[in-house]
Amino acid sequence: MTPAPGAGRRGLADRFLDAFPLLVLYFGLSALYAWQASRHPVPTIFTDEIELTQLARSIAETGEPARRGVPYGPASLVAYLLAPVWWLGSAASAYAAAKLLLVLSMTAVVFPAYGLARMVVPRWYALAAAGAAGAVPAFAYSPILVEEPLAYPLSTLALWLIVRLLARPSWGRLGAAAGAAAAAALTRTQLSVLFACLALGLLWLGWESGPVRRWRAEWSGWDRAGAIVLALGAALLFSAAMGHASIAWRNTTLAYKDRILDHAAWAVGALAVGIGVLPLLVGLAALARPKGEERDPRTRAFVVTSAAAVAVYVSYAGIKGAYLSTTFATYIYERNVIYLAPVLLAATALAFARGLGRAWALAAAAAATVYVVNAVPIELSYPYYEAHGLAILAFANRELGWSAESIDDTLLAASLAAIAVAVALQGLRRWPLAFGALAGAAAVLIAAWNVTTEVYAAEGERMLSRQVARNFDRPYDWVDRATGGASVVVLGQGIQDPTNIWLTEFFNRSVRKVWSLDGTAQKVGGPILTPDLDATDGTLAPSPETAYALALGGVELQAPVVARRRDGVLYRVDGRPLRLAAAVTGLYGDGWMGGEAAYTRYDVSHDGPGFALVKLSRERWCGKDKPGRARVRLGPVAIGPDKQPALARVTAESTVVLHSCQARTVLLAPPRVPWRVEVTIEPTFSPHELDPSKSDRRQLGAVLEAGFRPLVGRG
Repeated sequence: MTPAPGAGRRGLADRFLDAFPLLVLYFGLSALYAWQASRHPVPTIFTDEIELTQLARSIAETGEPARRGVPYGPASLVAYLLAPVWWLGSAASAYAAAKLLLVLSMTAVVFPAYGLARMVVPRWYALAAAGAAGAVPAFAYSPILVEEPLAYPLSTLALWLIVRLLARPSWGRLGAAAGAAAAAALTRTQLSVLFACLALGLLWLGWESGPVRRWRAEWSGWDRAGAIVLALGAALLFSAAMGHASIAWRNTTLAYKDRILDHAAWAVGALAVGIGVLPLLVGLAALARPKGEERDPRTRAFVVTSAAAVAVYVSYAGIKGAYLSTTFATYIYERNVIYLAPVLLAATALAFARGLGRAWALAAAAAATVYVVNAVPIELSYPYYEAHGLAILAFANRELGWSAESIDDTLLAASLAAIAVAVALQGLRRWPLAFGALAGAAAVLIAAWNVTTEVYAAEGERMLSRQVARNFDRPYDWVDRATGGASVVVLGQGIQDPTNIWLTEFFNRSVRKVWSLDGTAQKVGGPILTPDLDATDGTLAPSPETAYALALGGVELQAPVVARRRDGVLYRVDGRPLRLAAAVTGLYGDGWMGGEAAYTRYDVSHDGPGFALVKLSRERWCGKDKPGRARVRLGPVAIGPDKQPALARVTAESTVVLHSCQARTVLLAPPRVPWRVEVTIEPTFSPHELDPSKSDRRQLGAVLEAGFRPLVGRG
């Protein structure tokens, strides 16, 4: 039959009209998140954002991932995605483009989320599920230069393609699902669990195939028992293999089994709180379809894939959280289960469109929901990067004035209310109008809850970004402007809070290396170096071979000064080895020393007659007195066995006693060669120990000022 004229054009128009609401949803949400991103002036999540930036810049410049010139790999696909933005003129422009690109990437989750939901529900229900998946609190990550903005849509895409594969298997669909899982895993290694989802789905396909079903029909009771034993053996073998491949898996499953359940429950509970509690309950219950419902392949594929995803993501979160609690810190790692949100929201749409699941499934889901929601610690930190779903708790505390106890009670009430709504939906299924009204009201409440939580979580990240920006010198790219883009090495000491170093490196592409005199550059992360003292005149080795050096933390160089800022001095070194003029080590960023510190003066060529001045002050502490005995020793500089400065011999020394709210000054006669002063104070004091209302728990000695004081007024 010959198509009627214009039939093809009408078909294309119809497809566009079908896609139009989804496009409106995508661009509307993108506009919201792009606006949020525009109010995020500087990065805050270090070292993640600076590492990703270094890799993306290296890819843009050389085609290969590297950090500060040191090859690094394999890099996340996010680094390749962001590489082109660093071809733009300035770091500020590149940063703005990177944020927008990540926003557009993460919001693209609405497309696979729609496809995932469309496998089991009508169009408008799927559109609602896609919109909810594009409005979860995890979108507070969208302007942050981390892996989640790309990993979230890729995970959803892989799950959708796995459902399509299981619904109608073909080699092409298998390749598409495996390819999407690989892309997701290359973006974020955690998403390797998608291959477990795929494997479980393929096992289910084999289990339900005609030949295997006919074979199973012939099994005796002993055959079934043997199959169970074989399955348990396979699980143990898999665990043993994973233990050989992963230290985290081995240590956690052997020594910290009790923590796995806690961390899994916390992660899922935080996710549930963030998306409104009800989607977890009805989403899980909906996976057990009623007996009377037609068993269509698409629904069965969705149920199998969703159950597999819940199992593998929750297991990963529990094991990862338990492991990190022993090696790093104890947090609520909702960040590892945000990928379940599109699945749960699609399952919620399934429950609203076609009814909840079986009664036993509803009871089990209700018990699980009450447990995980009320197992979550009441974390009121704001923002809380690892679990943006808990921003709603901070909202209740900060904006509504609720106490932690009131919030805890409200979470219990919310989980019980979710059970009541689910039971009502189950009971009202025979009355479509009442069911539709309740389901519609629940959907509106879920949407409002998600948007409120996301906006408040994003606002917390914005506030943190602005606070960090206030303490950073403007213009942000002042080093690039002063050097014209020529290479720079950063040289500091006593690095306690490297935030400004990270931001300087982020906004100034000319910064190529980060060094420190005392090894504290390790706090900056990435490739760093502690140079050796090569000569007592202050020469350091090796040479950084850079055109400029940015000295921080009291480090002075024998080189022309190009520019000065609050946090550092920029010198022109023209590729030559660095030569120190003077350096102080052992100080915190605010000038306090602990039990030991030193000042070394290498350039004495212009000093003339005078004194070495050492001022030790406790004027910033006027609380309870804890006297400290300070010993000051001075002598010529020598190179110690560790290739660091040391005292060749002691030519002068003095001892003073330090009291709170007082300062003592020591003057000693220095030699006419490079010299060094070493200060030790015993005992030190902790402000918090002397006054529990103070938060500073450091062991402090005094605020140290040292230098050379020339003789004046000589007749």
